[in-house]
Amino acid sequence: MPASAPLRMVKFVAPDPSRNGLPMKRKQVQQACGTCRRKKRRCIHTELAEADDAVDSSLPGQPSPVPVRLGPSVSEPVFRPLEDDDVNDKPQSSRFVGDLNPEAIFIEATASASSRKKAHVGIWLSSSGQPSNLVISRPLPIVDQLLIPYVREHCLSCLPPDDDYEQIRAIYLDRMHPILPVISVAALDRNPDSPCGIVLRQLICLAASADPDAASRLRLRNKGPDRLSPQVFSNTLTAAVRATLETSLITDRVIHIRALAMLSLYMQPTCAEEADLPAQLGGRAIHHVQTLGLQVLRYDTPNCDDDVHNLFCIVWALDRINAAVYGRPCLMHERDIGVDLEACIRTRPPCFRLFLLVIRWLDQVIDLYRPGPSAEASGLDKAASIDLPILEAMIVDADALKVPSSLIATIETFYHAVIILSCRLPRPGSVSVATTLPSPSANARRSLAAERITRAVSDDELSAMPFVPYAISLALSVEYRKMRHGRLAMFRARSIKAFRCSCELLRKFDGSSWNAKVVAGLGERILREMERAATMLSKDSGPTVRTPDASAAEDGQRRPTDLAVTPTSSADLSLAISDDHVFSYIDPSFNLDAVEDALEANLDITLPLNWADWGEFAS
Repeated sequence: MPASAPLRMVKFVAPDPSRNGLPMKRKQVQQACGTCRRKKRRCIHTELAEADDAVDSSLPGQPSPVPVRLGPSVSEPVFRPLEDDDVNDKPQSSRFVGDLNPEAIFIEATASASSRKKAHVGIWLSSSGQPSNLVISRPLPIVDQLLIPYVREHCLSCLPPDDDYEQIRAIYLDRMHPILPVISVAALDRNPDSPCGIVLRQLICLAASADPDAASRLRLRNKGPDRLSPQVFSNTLTAAVRATLETSLITDRVIHIRALAMLSLYMQPTCAEEADLPAQLGGRAIHHVQTLGLQVLRYDTPNCDDDVHNLFCIVWALDRINAAVYGRPCLMHERDIGVDLEACIRTRPPCFRLFLLVIRWLDQVIDLYRPGPSAEASGLDKAASIDLPILEAMIVDADALKVPSSLIATIETFYHAVIILSCRLPRPGSVSVATTLPSPSANARRSLAAERITRAVSDDELSAMPFVPYAISLALSVEYRKMRHGRLAMFRARSIKAFRCSCELLRKFDGSSWNAKVVAGLGERILREMERAATMLSKDSGPTVRTPDASAAEDGQRRPTDLAVTPTSSADLSLAISDDHVFSYIDPSFNLDAVEDALEANLDITLPLNWADWGEFAS
């Protein structure tokens, strides 16, 4: 008796996009072979023959426009930016469906072997003929009607003249691109006159505008021939790029990731309401990365574009930078990443690789500030510091010995900022002195890191990266803590000098960094108040010893709030300022406690710190 036909599973009918989601039509019944017709049985030989033909057609030497795979593939799709001509065509790409999505069950059952690609935590589904994840959703038609004419007239023309642009471009490629290659050279040179190309050129001009060597080139065609200030130049370009991204002129999701990452790094808030905007834009970039599924894309496949490697690493690093600078939780967690991050970092260019190694340590430092049960409740001792390797060993590990010194010094500044954050100390006065004291090496590391930051910014030609003023603000907070709570006059005098130097360095960035402007103003205001208090202290000093509290109480009625500082000798003033009683003579109208809270909170990245709340004290 002939063997029966093999049993088959229930077959689900896939939806047909051309029929608005209705089931696909059944195929025409094919003729059975002669043997099956004689035996009056269902023929399966024609289906097997079709599969054999498909396999034969995929062999070398046989042309095959669409190769057929009989088993699941482990390769992932190649992500590339869409050309402008591709926007109106049906994109041919793939989308990722996670295993937790109920859709994955039906896709696994209905999709053919050639259209599905099995990953570790989901399925890569070919979306040929369907909307691609590379294309973002379009805005409302009314938004396009209102914005597109404005964008074409005012935003796409917002570029420097050609000569100025070439100089700015050279500054960006030499001093910023090696550290964080957000915009690749290939993407920059592709269709430079299209909306995508114009936005990318605007973004590198925005990034390089903070460099002092670009100050003479800050002109815009739509603003006339006059040279603009870095702040006006930056704000104009930021507004132009943001307006363009809100229209349907740029639908490529990869371009949006690049633009949002650049805006998050280099844009500067113009008011208190925009203080959290850079962090918000960084969150949107992470959203687009996760929509493309780059966090589970395998990076060891030969068909994965190298630019995608950089893009994922950049957004991952941006997430950690924003977590530290703006006091935000990380949005990309390693438990949700299917990428071998260490292997991915090892294949980056040397300068970028060194920066990512520092970010890798920052990721571990952030663990110190994550909320959790107290040591009493959990029974576990929480670490108060993390030991980082020396920078030279990291440079050798990253094969960055031939990287220019200015780039190494820039990354070194960020490295010392991470060193400062790696020693989390309680607020003075909140616990006993014994528990407030750091580990034997933590205080020395923190103080040394603050001094190294000040020296690097003063002596080396650093790139105008956004984390440089942030590092100076951390050094300023460290010096203020030593100045305020130190017990030895000699150490307090050194801290006052270093604190003043940090204020002067921050003031150099006030045109390109809004936070630096506020922090510098706070530091200068503290110094002015200390000088006034020191003047009163030197006048009140006499042969009779007076307690500081009694002196402050008596002087509270008669001390003018805006007393001019007229010291007889700068040495005498420095000696008076270093007196531990000087803070008792500070004008009561100056809210010293609030300013101290701001500078102390700068060293604790647990909570978001909005410097706009403290701007009134900086005036």
